[in-house]
Amino acid sequence: MKKTAYGTPFLINNQNERVPLEKEAAIDELSIQTLIFEEPDCLPISDIDESYNPVIPVCTELNTPVGPLDVLLVSPNGEITIVETKLWRNPEARRKVVAQVLDYAKELSNWSYEDLQREINRKLGTKGNTLYELAKSKDPNLTPSEPDFIDSVSRNLSRGKFLLLIAGDGVREGAKGIAEFLSNAGHLNFTFAMVELSIFKAKGLGTLILPKTLVKTIELSKLTVEIPKGLILAQNDDFDDRSTDPVVIDSKKEIERNFYIKFWNELISQLSFDDPGQPMPNPAKGTNLYVYPAQSKKAWISAYFSKSQQKVGVYFRVSGDAEGKAILDSLEDSKEDIRKELGEQIRFNWDGDFNAEIAISINDVFSDSNREEIKDFYKNWLNQFVNVFRPRIKRNGF
Repeated sequence: MKKTAYGTPFLINNQNERVPLEKEAAIDELSIQTLIFEEPDCLPISDIDESYNPVIPVCTELNTPVGPLDVLLVSPNGEITIVETKLWRNPEARRKVVAQVLDYAKELSNWSYEDLQREINRKLGTKGNTLYELAKSKDPNLTPSEPDFIDSVSRNLSRGKFLLLIAGDGVREGAKGIAEFLSNAGHLNFTFAMVELSIFKAKGLGTLILPKTLVKTIELSKLTVEIPKGLILAQNDDFDDRSTDPVVIDSKKEIERNFYIKFWNELISQLSFDDPGQPMPNPAKGTNLYVYPAQSKKAWISAYFSKSQQKVGVYFRVSGDAEGKAILDSLEDSKEDIRKELGEQIRFNWDGDFNAEIAISINDVFSDSNREEIKDFYKNWLNQFVNVFRPRIKRNGF
């Protein structure tokens, strides 16, 4: 009966002598874990997904609410790899280990960058932005600036974008059936692979490791298809491939709506906050994109388009209810400092409904020639508004 895809390995030394290599029989999960952490290049990452290379070891046994994660790796660009090590002697282990690594991914998708950094520091006994320092130590030329790195990791966490690896000493027949479990994590965007690490030893020579990718998926992501108003889909009975009539009848309003959806998604992909705790905004479908610097949505920073007034702007406001008024009252003593920090370009309204706003004139907000200028304006001022308002709101307990 076939048990492995490998033939019996041996080594020919300089004297043309054949040196047999013996399968490591006493290997355990901790040994595999240590091997991967100390020699992460033993993982065939390039065969699975090159975007996660080069992998940099962060820590082992990272504490999570669903148990300790075996090995955490990161790339200089902030791509996260989760490795679960397992011996495959017990058939039941297959189901359990796949469920386990998915649990880790689901848990981390609820974490912020601050959560991840806290647990890394607790595990390593370090202070500061250790994750970034580890990534930068691999190759400073490959690693983006600290805010960009934090932003990248934050996006990957919130989207559940991970490389999930299960590494073991050998996978027996039937292991490919694990794909059925992956449907339980449809809200995540991950790449999954199983790696076999066959380990052999030769007396007096050392250890030989043969990595092999056994199972891999393309990136699995949840896909939502929205059919906007104005889109007409032909029925099969009515379809005529000779017809030259357009399939889509698009109104001016729908064109604008599609513009906003595309623009805001582009902006969010490029947006970076100095404050690692600031959540990224959700994509918008209209003229306003909202960033929430408080724990609730009673205070907001908005980037907006005003087509009729031919301008774009950013403003800070609070809601008119009791909680919004409490947030506003807590900023009373900081008004002059806020004015100084934001600068003379900002228009302030201190009476009634407080707001701080900056805007620039754009002759055609939909023109491609103005697109980069508008994005640069939003990226700069959204970040500045967060830097000024979020620490004060947070310090006051909101």
